[in-house]
Amino acid sequence: MRKPKFEILVGKDGKIRFHLKAANGEIILASRSYTTKPEAVHGIASVMRYGVLESCYVRRESINGQFFFQVKSPAGRLLGWSEMYRSRQGRETGIAAVQKAALVGRVLEI
Repeated sequence: MRKPKFEILVGKDGKIRFHLKAANGEIILASRSYTTKPEAVHGIASVMRYGVLESCYVRRESINGQFFFQVKSPAGRLLGWSEMYRSRQGRETGIAAVQKAALVGRVLEI
């Protein structure tokens, strides 16, 4: 059985990012960019630590009426954001998926 995973990626710009993928392979959270791998690993550790806390989710609506969320540390630092959802319920399902994945996700380097 596949498990959720954090994938560390290096972009063409040299910046390092990570994605959190659900067990089905879908990206459910994307990070901001980091300058070093240890910073990205720290970001992953923060998602694993704070991603289970309801208070760290900020629910948003885009200009075109789609829904998304951000995960922030208790200090307010942006850790990652979701894809766009067509409904509020879809967004809530996405949050539940990140909360679950944060508990059991493993880290892979791409």
